[in-house]
Amino acid sequence: MLLSEPKAIVETWFQTLFTQGKEEILDNLVAPGFIAHGQGNAVEPFGIDDFKAWLRWYRATFTDPEWTIHDVITSQDKIVVRYSGWSTYRGGLLDIPCRNQRVLETGIMIFLILNDKVQELWCEMSDLQVVQQLGAFPALK
Repeated sequence: MLLSEPKAIVETWFQTLFTQGKEEILDNLVAPGFIAHGQGNAVEPFGIDDFKAWLRWYRATFTDPEWTIHDVITSQDKIVVRYSGWSTYRGGLLDIPCRNQRVLETGIMIFLILNDKVQELWCEMSDLQVVQQLGAFPALK
């Protein structure tokens, strides 16, 4: 995929990877030496194998996703995405009990594109809001 097709990269990331779980597409989507920053790796960024392991955990913990892409912004070698999505919590996050409830996640991802592949990813998601929706941390009133 070319940077001139940022919407295709975003749709592939959310629909094929996060919704369908087809992690084999990463071989064609990300560059060798891919690095992810953000969720699941607060201290150190991680590479493709750790990202795949995190993705499997995420997809088992939050199922039945429905994504909405609000903005796709490109600038030189970066794609910025603002998104939201509903999913069903199945347990596995911070020992929070599963009640099969729907939760809303919002976030922003920044993709660094080099040689038509994702070289680096930064991700900020609404973890605190998700934990509050699950009843594990009180929401401020």
